[in-house]
Amino acid sequence: MAQHSSGPKPSSGRSCFLDYLRTAIVVLVVFLHAILAYPTWGTFCPASYLSSTAPVIDPQKSAAFDLVPTLLNGFFMALMFFISGLFVWRSLATKGAACFLKDRWRRLGMPFVLSLAVIMPLAYYPSFLLTGADEDILSYWCGWSWMSGPAWFLSTLLGFNLLAAIAFRIAGRSRGVVPEAFVTHPGTFFLALVTLSGAGFMPMMAVHGPFEWLQWGPVTIGQASRITLYAVYFFTGVAVGARGLEATFLRHPGPLSRRWRAWLSASAIAGLALVVALAKVNVDSTGPWVRPAGWPELGACMVLYSATLSLASLSLFLRFGNARHPWIDSLSDNAYSIYLVHYPFVIWSQYLLLGASMPAAIKALIVFGVSLGLSWATSVLLRSIPGVRAVL
Repeated sequence: MAQHSSGPKPSSGRSCFLDYLRTAIVVLVVFLHAILAYPTWGTFCPASYLSSTAPVIDPQKSAAFDLVPTLLNGFFMALMFFISGLFVWRSLATKGAACFLKDRWRRLGMPFVLSLAVIMPLAYYPSFLLTGADEDILSYWCGWSWMSGPAWFLSTLLGFNLLAAIAFRIAGRSRGVVPEAFVTHPGTFFLALVTLSGAGFMPMMAVHGPFEWLQWGPVTIGQASRITLYAVYFFTGVAVGARGLEATFLRHPGPLSRRWRAWLSASAIAGLALVVALAKVNVDSTGPWVRPAGWPELGACMVLYSATLSLASLSLFLRFGNARHPWIDSLSDNAYSIYLVHYPFVIWSQYLLLGASMPAAIKALIVFGVSLGLSWATSVLLRSIPGVRAVL
């Protein structure tokens, strides 16, 4: 019997599950930003709105959102850097370093500049108005008083790609001396990932704490303690992808997809351990870092949580994300541009709901739904413009 055209279609394997996993992360990013106006620890600083915990803080708050940002931030951007590294070495080998970097500038650098100059000022303007300022948007734009916001991922990823291109020029087409077990056995990879990311994360956490952000002028570089962790995830992705995914633990079917239940159980244990550690260690997410008693245990839990959740996510999508669905494909095709344009929709939705008398959870769901829907529609419109589709 012929397969119905609107039903799930077989995928080519790895590209489908990676597309869908990347899309899920982008949706979670939108959700994270949608709820940041509503945790009980949220604070707004009228004297310096960029020092606030989020651009808009609603008087209606909910403790249900207090832990969610930490749990999401604890793994999904690291996983995104890993995914972003998977095809880097193959792309370098195919295109050469110069063409690779030209392509990365087109896909990452140009959107970053556009985001910094156009998208972020639109996003931060409501926060600027909440300080009591009454400047029109043109005067505000000329004053340049905003940050790069979520576009930090693009600039940091561009920097990692530059380092990968330099490494490629030094190493040639060699795939290095990565042990076979590192790329074929998920348990070995997990232990290596925990060891390497811990070695990068713990010293940075000792200096900066778990929540401080690095900035350079208007450019947000990333969470200070996680920069080296992100680098480890990116370059482990490069190392795995250099072998070709079908020759690694990311093949389907394979050892990772078969053990998805075990990884899911391990992620629940790691999440519980992180929640307990956060409860025991008194960390002020809005104040200066003072290295409280028990911070090494908290750091170790954060490293384990990131690695465990990353492997669990990969195993779940390897197991269940290998059949194409048209509406998910549409969301997947637009995921990158949704990431680029969603922030103004989030902040303006939160701003317009400030005076509404409704529970914080309802407001958060409205902001999430409106922001995702409008970002998706905007992406479809933008990608219909000739030339834009090649970038987005």
